[in-house]
Amino acid sequence: MRSGERFRLLHATSPDASTEFTRLPLTVGSGPDADVVVPEAAPRHCLLFQRENDVLVLDSGSGRGTRVGGRDVQEAVLRHGDLIELGAGGPRLRFEREDRRRGRRLSDASPLRWLHAGNHRARRVAAAVGVVAVAALAGLGWSGREARRLRGEVKTLRAAVQQADAGRHALEARVEDERRRAGAERLRLQQRVAEFRSREQELTGRLASAAGGEVQGLRDELAATRDRIHTLEAERAAGENVIRRYGAGVCLIQGSYVYHDASGRVLRRQHEDDGEPARLRDGSAALGPGGDGEVHTVDYYGTGFLVDAGGLILTNRHLAEPWWNDEAALGMQKAGYTPRLLAIRVFFPQQREPFEATVERRSETVDLALLRVDLRGSRVPVLPLDRSPAGAVAGQPVVVLGYPAGLEAILAKADTGVVQAILESHGASSDRVTEALSRQGLIRPSTTQGHIGDITETDVVYDAPTTQGGSGGPVFNKHGQVIAVEYALLPRFGGNSFGVPIAYALELIASSPKAHG
Repeated sequence: MRSGERFRLLHATSPDASTEFTRLPLTVGSGPDADVVVPEAAPRHCLLFQRENDVLVLDSGSGRGTRVGGRDVQEAVLRHGDLIELGAGGPRLRFEREDRRRGRRLSDASPLRWLHAGNHRARRVAAAVGVVAVAALAGLGWSGREARRLRGEVKTLRAAVQQADAGRHALEARVEDERRRAGAERLRLQQRVAEFRSREQELTGRLASAAGGEVQGLRDELAATRDRIHTLEAERAAGENVIRRYGAGVCLIQGSYVYHDASGRVLRRQHEDDGEPARLRDGSAALGPGGDGEVHTVDYYGTGFLVDAGGLILTNRHLAEPWWNDEAALGMQKAGYTPRLLAIRVFFPQQREPFEATVERRSETVDLALLRVDLRGSRVPVLPLDRSPAGAVAGQPVVVLGYPAGLEAILAKADTGVVQAILESHGASSDRVTEALSRQGLIRPSTTQGHIGDITETDVVYDAPTTQGGSGGPVFNKHGQVIAVEYALLPRFGGNSFGVPIAYALELIASSPKAHG
């Protein structure tokens, strides 16, 4: 930093509230150790530091985001007059930079005048100089320690930025893989229809010139081929009809949870003395309840759907209680850590903002649960549930709606340029990326189709392709009624998927005191 430079941060809504400083780096946040305390901000919201002659702002993993000039940034160069917004709609600080270096003449503050004031005054001056010198040395010591601390923090934050960039690139790669997979699936369906149509044309030609003994056999094969084409077209039309009528009632579920020990301390990522993330022998992040590292947060996605106009959502228990029947969570609990749900949000198509959800009820026998949201008057379709005893029949087609592959599948369906813009603006933060997709109307469920292979008392087994993230999705029969709720996939056994029969869900809904019926 050049000598004589000064900086200010002015509260945009309270011009009298300002902070002037001449050293960098410094932290901004609501925490007690922040250099600039802003009560409405995150505890350590952002960091101001210098790189050559530029002053930069770096978001400290606030979770709310940092904006400069109305744009979300991870790191940005600040110019005189720039407006820093601590989260969307949060407090705003105006950055000012001023160079106050002035030339000074010796006569302006000449020590020669003091020599004529006598020995007594000289002794007072000497004492004062001594006090100033001691204070200066103490200040230098404090400044050195503070500078080392902040340099370590800058290093840690830069590592976090690099990690976020790596996460963003990894996410982009997964999105591209999902885009190729979805394209291959569409191509296979088109090829199957094209093969049957080609066979139809071949049989029609052979039938015209066939001898008497061949005619009936060719007619039978032609009829079977046309039936197959009709079936494929009808099933494709059924899928399109289901998603057109009920797709807006199938929501993306986004949740997160943390672990804490017996004393209530949250599990965090550990760092080495040099600020680098600590690693275990297997390369995984070292975790512990101490320190000031990033909180270890587990994020997950799934599917749910509206079953009651009062805001009742049906989904899996392992989405409402994500550590339920989870081996990794069980290991953490054996180690003395207890999971705690942070939040569950649901994103409905055609609704720009998410809804905060609460857990209404869990089943004690099957993988089902009910969530409750305040729809705030939003028009969301309620899905029809099959109440007949014969809604699921082996061999019949099914249509499954949901969000298999979670965020990657949603991004894969969006335009590549839009995806790049979102990821560059919001990084790999799943919360912020999902919100950006919702605001642009890009959250829409996928449709997969297959046939029922088996029906048992506790399961409906079918072959519609799915993957992680599709859990909690509705399984429709050919009449457009929900006959099951997807909950598991066994890829080793022919790619079979499993759904909980809707009868269990009807019992759970009936036991909810707020159900509208």
